[in-house]
Amino acid sequence: MNPETKLKVAAEEIKEVLRKHDLAAIFSLHTPGHGEFVLHLNASHSCAYIYNDHEIRFHSKRKDYKSQEEQIQKLTNTSNMLKLLCDMTANNFLMLKRLSDNFDKLTNAEHK
Repeated sequence: MNPETKLKVAAEEIKEVLRKHDLAAIFSLHTPGHGEFVLHLNASHSCAYIYNDHEIRFHSKRKDYKSQEEQIQKLTNTSNMLKLLCDMTANNFLMLKRLSDNFDKLTNAEHK
């Protein structure tokens, strides 16, 4: 299996676990020379969904909910999900960037 296919297969397996547990996630996978980024927002508590692989849409029409309170709760949950995923991704980026930069200095690594 080529590296790109390997990453896509692994990402789909992870997304299946996320669907099983009704979770949203953002993650990256790596194999030498290749990386895969995944944004999975399709949890039941979210009104966000991935559309055409490169577009996020929000589905929250009043007619699709039993009450306005239910609609507001889903909007609130979606907002919370996006905020927490963003904050955690930013923290992870800062830690990983510092680690990567320091490792490159220690090893005199060059990236093409």
